[in-house]
Amino acid sequence: MIHLRLIRLCMVLPCSCLVSCAHFSESQVSDHKTPASIDVAQTENKSQTPKRSAQKQTTKSTRPTETSEPKVADSRKSTQQEEDTLIPLEDIFHENDQLLQTGFQSKSTTIPPAPAAGSGTDSPAEPDLIGMTLDLESLLQMALESNPTLAEATAVVYKAEGIKTQVGLRPNPVFGYSGVEIGNDGRAGQQGAFFSQTYVRGNKLQLNQDVAHHDVQSFSWELEAQRFRVTNDVKSQFYATLGAQKRLEIALKLEKVAEAGVEIAQSLFKAGQAAQPDILQAEVQLGEVRILRQNAEYDLESAKQQLASLVGHDDLSYYSFTGKLDVDTVKWDWDEAYSNLVANSPEIQAACARVNRARAQISRQEVQAMPNIQAQIGAAHDNATGSDIANVQIGLPIPIFNRNQGNIDTANSEYHRAVKDVERLQLSLKVELSKAYRDYKKALKQVERYQADILPRAQKNLDLTTQGYESQQFDFLRVLTARRTYFETNISYVNSLISLRQSEVGVNGMVLSGGLNDVRDISQGVGGTSNRGQALSGQ
Repeated sequence: MIHLRLIRLCMVLPCSCLVSCAHFSESQVSDHKTPASIDVAQTENKSQTPKRSAQKQTTKSTRPTETSEPKVADSRKSTQQEEDTLIPLEDIFHENDQLLQTGFQSKSTTIPPAPAAGSGTDSPAEPDLIGMTLDLESLLQMALESNPTLAEATAVVYKAEGIKTQVGLRPNPVFGYSGVEIGNDGRAGQQGAFFSQTYVRGNKLQLNQDVAHHDVQSFSWELEAQRFRVTNDVKSQFYATLGAQKRLEIALKLEKVAEAGVEIAQSLFKAGQAAQPDILQAEVQLGEVRILRQNAEYDLESAKQQLASLVGHDDLSYYSFTGKLDVDTVKWDWDEAYSNLVANSPEIQAACARVNRARAQISRQEVQAMPNIQAQIGAAHDNATGSDIANVQIGLPIPIFNRNQGNIDTANSEYHRAVKDVERLQLSLKVELSKAYRDYKKALKQVERYQADILPRAQKNLDLTTQGYESQQFDFLRVLTARRTYFETNISYVNSLISLRQSEVGVNGMVLSGGLNDVRDISQGVGGTSNRGQALSGQ
């Protein structure tokens, strides 16, 4: 009898290792905030600067605040200083709207150098190898420094800045030699030199720069959109990795309980208190739990590899991650989420900058028909008469046949297309937000249901089943079932938390994703440089 009681006591001991996974104790992940303004500067010596938060203050104002990121000096300082503002959408569709000012002030910067060979493991964002842990803030900093798409997008902005500078440069003068009537009567003829210059009229060069300036604005906003994509992807993958880590912890605990269950079933069988099917059932459950644990290991390995790619790191497999999944969420309503998207989306701002560019292109093409002046002055010595002579030439094309009608019509059509593209983008983002908001509401309700109902019931079921087994009311198989139900419920809760965090990233992050997608480039032969060719040719 004493031996039987000892066996029953051992039977309930594994239950003491059951730990509720409904609440985790890692440090709280900060809420996402959307930016109010743009800063495209990325310094060459960024590795020496202190870590700064990648999150920005959400604003619904149509005028952004100053950002705290440093501005980097470059040898080319833009003479055009404009106020940073967000573009109100209503101005886009107003018939008598003024030129809209995009929310990016030109900043001359220096392209960061390419990393040296083998620098992947010695990057400035390399975490402390002693702690071997990473949090979300560290990963975001690593991504902002090492993700290649951000360097690509920054280089495109510099490229647009270079085009802007080039299209406004005055044409070079021409200095040369002239010889006329050489050999006439066996004499050297008229020998001299000349100087010529093309004078561009109609302020075409400045208008060229106005067009190119809006290209800079557009690509600067696209750089900010890419920052959102990288940040959102890192956050989403961080939560997936953190969840995979939690699932593995739960699976390991469940495996220990299942192993103990097999041992106890075998002890009961030897004592004559259990049948052979009880042992087989416990062994089957242990096999299933081991598959669950193995899958959790594979999921965690894959999640770490994806996260390493997003942050530009070679390997994160030897790190653990700290953070909280079950944090209080910011509860959005639809109108608030949509207003925040429309007011702060960098994609919409980039589209508005393209509207400005198209409008500036109309002004540019309207003055193209104004002819340039081609002036030349020369001096020579006439060897036949011994006289010194001078000549002056002034010419300009007469716009009779070519008054630039086709280019003006093209510019007007492009303007209307750009305005409609803003409307299209608004509708497209509304669709994407509706999907993210749907996922957010579903995940939020699931998490609330788990916290308020399912998890407490699973815990109570486990406690009552354990007590019932101790009082010989339930058999051993029922105890095994209650244990597995408890752990599987916690795993499902973790999955719901992952979905909630990831859907939050979508709603807060302007529904942008694609941190490793290709970055749109600007072609030198389109817009800016073609305008320069027109300006110099006078045609």
